Amino acid sequence: MRRARRGRTSFEEGAAIALLRRRLLDLAPGEIREPAFVAALLADCWHEFEGATAQRMHAGKLGRMEDVRWDPPVLSFTVERHGAMSMGSTRAELQHWLVDIDRRTARCERNRSYRQALPRAEAVKTEPIARELADIIVAEGSDPRLKWLGDGTVRILMARIFPYDSGYMQTVSGRRKRLRAALEALLSESGWRAVRQDVYSRAGNGGSQG
Repeated sequence: MRRARRGRTSFEEGAAIALLRRRLLDLAPGEIREPAFVAALLADCWHEFEGATAQRMHAGKLGRMEDVRWDPPVLSFTVERHGAMSMGSTRAELQHWLVDIDRRTARCERNRSYRQALPRAEAVKTEPIARELADIIVAEGSDPRLKWLGDGTVRILMARIFPYDSGYMQTVSGRRKRLRAALEALLSESGWRAVRQDVYSRAGNGGSQG
């Protein structure tokens, strides 16, 4: 195998890294405006860089490279990561990577910057919903969002109010949390209390705590 020429290292390079090095050294330092060929060459040898698997990074994600710069011997770029979006977030994390061709190292600088990748969910005011439900509960009325139990307690059918397929998971969870807090505060003013999550009882009723 051929030893590295300019920016020579003390060890022999693999063919893929050697090709990447030759192509990079043909470029002027600074921004690489058309990085597709660099991404392809780097992907071929990504596994040979120490630190390349940090943050669950792998070669298949290099196709997202942007803001690519060549400042010999360091190749830097930003990659949009979608891990948080699988948990319901609408934002993608932007990771900045520094690849040292001489040292064969890849280092991620996580500066906690994000990009709005999906439209934000529309804001929903939970207070009016809580007040409506509280009035029905105090009056012991019927509503498709409520289920009256045999011991005099009432269960809020949260899935009928904010089903998980009605928005991003984190957004729906936040709406449910705010509704519970508002409803509990309103019901306490009328002598009702929470006996467990989403189940309420009139004070002194002795509803099940389990």
